[in-house]
Amino acid sequence: MKILSELKEYAQSEDIPIVQAETMEFIMDFLEKNRIKSILEIGTAIGYSAICMSTAKSVKRIVTLERNYGYAQIADVNIGRAGKDTVIEVVHQEALEYESDEHFELLFIDGAKSQYQAFFDRFIANVDYVIVDNIDFHGLVEDQSLTHNRHTRALVKKLAKFKENVLSDENYQSKYYHIGDGILLISKI
Repeated sequence: MKILSELKEYAQSEDIPIVQAETMEFIMDFLEKNRIKSILEIGTAIGYSAICMSTAKSVKRIVTLERNYGYAQIADVNIGRAGKDTVIEVVHQEALEYESDEHFELLFIDGAKSQYQAFFDRFIANVDYVIVDNIDFHGLVEDQSLTHNRHTRALVKKLAKFKENVLSDENYQSKYYHIGDGILLISKI
């Protein structure tokens, strides 16, 4: 899709974080192998990852949550340009305030890093699988000595605690992948 390369260029020029190529490759492979039909995404930005995921043959519905009004508007336009507005619904809302009884096969967490545990706890009952992106946070989770800013240090500690909690919880089958900026794949047992 031509729009995906345009969005990559735009994100790079505007310093907007989007999913890394190898991470998206992992996700697309997962979607295809597991024939995922429905996805709840936390963190839309400009719509890049939602549009990518919507190209998987099995995907029929994506609800993507974005708290930033400007990004939500840009994502809506981009999704329309990609011809994916019947598959992808952009919801401008804080993820923790989103109310729905809808079951999703996959939860893709790529929003506010400090809220990863809260996102997981809030939505795990309504999903089968969870993919968490950026769990390494630029290598700072593995080597916290590189963090000198108090706010960043607190964020990194939250991410490390979340990673530890999920990987040690016997209610889930969890696996860490050193792909991109770190991925956690979680499924219910």
